[in-house]
Amino acid sequence: MTAEEWPRYAAATALDRELGDPREARNPFGFAAAADRDASGSFPHALADRAGPRLRTAFVPAGEGGTLAAMDATLMLVRAAARRDAAVMPATMFGITAATCVLIAGSAGQRELAVRLLRDGGSLGFALSEAAHGSDLLANDCAAERAPGGGFRLTGEKWLVGLGGRCEALLVVARTGGRGPAAFSALLLDGERAAAARRGARRPAGMRGVDLAGFRFDGLTVPESALVGEPGRGLETAMKAMQVVRTVSTAANLACADTGLRLAADFAAAHRVAGRPALAHPGVRRELATAAALLLAGDAVALATARGLHVLPAAQSLWSSVAKKVLTDASEEALARCADVLASRGVLGDGPYAAFDVLRRDNAVVRYIDTSPTANLRLVAAHFARLAAASPAADAKAPDSKAPHAKAPDAALAQVFALDAEPPGLRLEGLELSDRGADPVLAAVPAVAAAVRQEAAGRRVARAVTRLERAVSWLGHALRARRGADPLRDQDLAARLCWVHAAASCLLLWWHNRDRRLCGVPEGDAGWLAAALTVLLSRAAGRTAPLPEEDAEAVLAAVLPLHADDRLFSVAALPLATPDPGAGDTAPGEPAPLEGAAV
Repeated sequence: MTAEEWPRYAAATALDRELGDPREARNPFGFAAAADRDASGSFPHALADRAGPRLRTAFVPAGEGGTLAAMDATLMLVRAAARRDAAVMPATMFGITAATCVLIAGSAGQRELAVRLLRDGGSLGFALSEAAHGSDLLANDCAAERAPGGGFRLTGEKWLVGLGGRCEALLVVARTGGRGPAAFSALLLDGERAAAARRGARRPAGMRGVDLAGFRFDGLTVPESALVGEPGRGLETAMKAMQVVRTVSTAANLACADTGLRLAADFAAAHRVAGRPALAHPGVRRELATAAALLLAGDAVALATARGLHVLPAAQSLWSSVAKKVLTDASEEALARCADVLASRGVLGDGPYAAFDVLRRDNAVVRYIDTSPTANLRLVAAHFARLAAASPAADAKAPDSKAPHAKAPDAALAQVFALDAEPPGLRLEGLELSDRGADPVLAAVPAVAAAVRQEAAGRRVARAVTRLERAVSWLGHALRARRGADPLRDQDLAARLCWVHAAASCLLLWWHNRDRRLCGVPEGDAGWLAAALTVLLSRAAGRTAPLPEEDAEAVLAAVLPLHADDRLFSVAALPLATPDPGAGDTAPGEPAPLEGAAV
């Protein structure tokens, strides 16, 4: 496998190699350095300075002055930096919500200001939440009233504002009159006004790149020119922007899980139990394999969602919430299983595996950034009525399985899931609060599942796609049978929908790339797919059992060679930085050859 196999993601490989092997103990961009910064509570200045020029405008379209080519390429680029220390994301990209709001609705001057701030290393804060109301945004009472001399008088408080302690501009969503979502408008405050209202900074338990602050407005005068977009559209704009934020935040989950699995695999190969490497023991192998399956499944979902922002922007009202739910839950479980392999070494806070405890805490913080878990499931449940009313796709014809590049029924899905296809430019104006009709991912399952079985992809795969087909059918029935809102049942059904949708995304990604070496395995090999479907459908049913042995061994057959060859744990297994022979010892010690462990 060569770097040229994934030319779309070449920038990620280049950045990773520039930052050097993170296992080298003296690498300032490595795992040991991240653990040292955490112990001293230090901001990741050096890493942010080195990676920042590549990350700060990586979500801004080139036409707006940014460096975005495609969001999946941005996702890979961010992973390359964040796998060393996830704190680099808030240190360089935490202005994404405010900046995206401005890009969606702002004037030309406001957009230019926002992009210039980002490009020059500045930051934009985003003030939406209020301590008294939490995720009940419609209850927010921070108000912007019309001032007698023109402009607005801003009164009230905002809390937990990301970058609040150092932002040079602040986007505030405040009540301007009316009822419901249309009662709020967005205002862009300059640095002087933001500084005058800043009150108290604080930090979460993880993520040294995060600084939070509160703001209190006591009749602060804001000019008319501060209004972003039309009056009454501020909350709508913020909700659209957070679809982009939820998608990009998956890079942190993937980065943390990738490094966690890497450290656990190093330990399992080097540590001996009963005279054999820990990796030779079935229980350890199954834990690592289940973690790897969750990571690969999350990787497929994140890539599809990132590409979907370009191809099907209206669908991201659902897809981005699915990605948020699946990636936060899957990464937390993957890290928990890796922690069980590392045992006490994962919580000691020092030694070669000290970074594990850091990244696990950082990953937990990501769960609550931009949208809380409960609020996120409410966003999914908001789609129930339109999904239930959509016509089923049971009569869709299966693609021609004899054609070398047979596609799913919807041509747009091919552009989303075929990783070698160049997506169209990002159209932020295409984002919606809800899409219309059926979800194309779920609707495509019957046809693609039939085609996969015709291609005789293997007994395990055939069984897995049949289970997925039944899960999609059950989901449609449950949505149609739903009568009235039941908050607890709706939450459970929303979670189930997320896991089934994720499984469908994995199937479609494999189908549209089965002529490529996904996960580094030969073209058409579906071993990782069967394992991913198994683990996702188990979670959809409320079970968290580890993989069966056959599935576990199929996943390990893919990921252990990737680790030995210094490649990303991804369907697009990018080459990563390799050890420098003259750099001295690596942080975890010299691991035993992973591929040589006995089964």
